[in-house]
Amino acid sequence: MAPKMKDYFNADTAQKLGAQLGIDGEEYAAWVAPRVEDLEILDRVTVFAQGLREQLGGDYVRAIGGIVDKLGPELAEGEGYFNHAFHLWPVSRFIELYGIDEPEVSLDAIEALTRVFTGEFAVRPFLERYPELTMARVHEWAGSGSHNVRRLASEGIRPRLPWAKVHAPFVADPSPILPVLHRLYDDASLFVRKSVANNLNDIGRTHPELALATASRWADSGSSHAAWVVEQGLRGLIKRGKREALELVGFSPSTAVTATRPEFPHTVAIGEKATLSTTLTNTGDAPAHVLAEYRVHFLKKNGTRKPSVFRLGKYTLDPGETRVVTKTHPFRVTSTRTYYPGTQALSLLINGREGEQVEFELTQL
Repeated sequence: MAPKMKDYFNADTAQKLGAQLGIDGEEYAAWVAPRVEDLEILDRVTVFAQGLREQLGGDYVRAIGGIVDKLGPELAEGEGYFNHAFHLWPVSRFIELYGIDEPEVSLDAIEALTRVFTGEFAVRPFLERYPELTMARVHEWAGSGSHNVRRLASEGIRPRLPWAKVHAPFVADPSPILPVLHRLYDDASLFVRKSVANNLNDIGRTHPELALATASRWADSGSSHAAWVVEQGLRGLIKRGKREALELVGFSPSTAVTATRPEFPHTVAIGEKATLSTTLTNTGDAPAHVLAEYRVHFLKKNGTRKPSVFRLGKYTLDPGETRVVTKTHPFRVTSTRTYYPGTQALSLLINGREGEQVEFELTQL
């Protein structure tokens, strides 16, 4: 079994972090290790940050200044922080826990940290307590010469940033986010553009019309990057079958494409894989752009079904062309997916149009 992500924050990582920050790694690890054994990842990171406080003392400004001086060289485009600097996450948590009364110093430290790891988690408490000051800094970050800092401008203000507290004011009214996204959607860095798309996807969950209007503006801009950002940014609305989103990315629900009834095993065991197959046909007299997806209607504990959408692929079919499409779907148990044996169902989505449901039995191995 692959190690869990939480297990990374152990005594070895404490020694690595201590060595980089110039503190006694053995003493730091001895303090941290017994306190993290039964904790999940976010709580482990908090303990690591508390351990830094123990080692560095109570003068936050002095402590964070010493940390910043030892962060190391900036990550280049494509150098993921999970691979190179994941051990620095406790520094972000240190800023969150102990730097809230020093916003200017802390925001400077977050900017420095994001160059070598990431700083979006640490932005959140400052966004809550000092919204005007923090947003002014965000607009500065959006004009930075560093792709890592520009990404921070978008990622730090996402309404629903993963592993962070939902920022309720931006869920209620995302309009303050838009000037930042308008500035960055055509950024030269894919790292930045991914964050912009994720931010727009967050907005679309509660403000679909605003997300669609924003995406339409970008699509009409002539930018070479707009098509990708728009499709990624509207992916949630596309999965929900929102007609305007599908049409904006070139997949009209009225396209003359048919799909045969999906072929799928009648019985699948939890932990196994099963192959879905269907044949697409363009019955029209013009080329057809097709987004083929499938919806698995998973059985829940209470006996109802909950649908989840998965992608088969994107295709362009000439008039009269047929194409066999297959996809292997794994039914492996993960931390985010629990299966309940019994009758499930599967249906195809062609440019958002849902076909008939095909039932199958999910069994224990």
